[in-house]
Amino acid sequence: MAAAVHAAAVGAGALSRPPRAGRHLYLDLEPLRDALAAHGVGDAQELEDFLAARLGMPAPGGHRFGDDLGALRVRLSTGPLLGTADDERAECLTAPEPLELPHVQRALTTVKSVFDDLRDAQRWEPPR
Repeated sequence: MAAAVHAAAVGAGALSRPPRAGRHLYLDLEPLRDALAAHGVGDAQELEDFLAARLGMPAPGGHRFGDDLGALRVRLSTGPLLGTADDERAECLTAPEPLELPHVQRALTTVKSVFDDLRDAQRWEPPR
């Protein structure tokens, strides 16, 4: 799960070390600053609010972990992507391919869509 979220974020231009263990990713979205600014995001608190609203899950900004408020960093947990009900989360633990479960695919599609939109906005330039 963490590898799939990492791929979506890095594919959009975010910076992050590859996941090795655990369920959290720490993302630096500085390369996407222009795209985020177009959505009114200029600091970690605004990034937290923006991503939480679009992803439908908590996305604590890096300022909560000692980073400067102006740094566009966020910590994402893969836990909420496993499902909202106990039976969905349990199914993820026992499934041979948890990424193929419909509720996981929907969650990952949302994550990918949010980051793809930022990537696409970053590449777009207004007409001159």
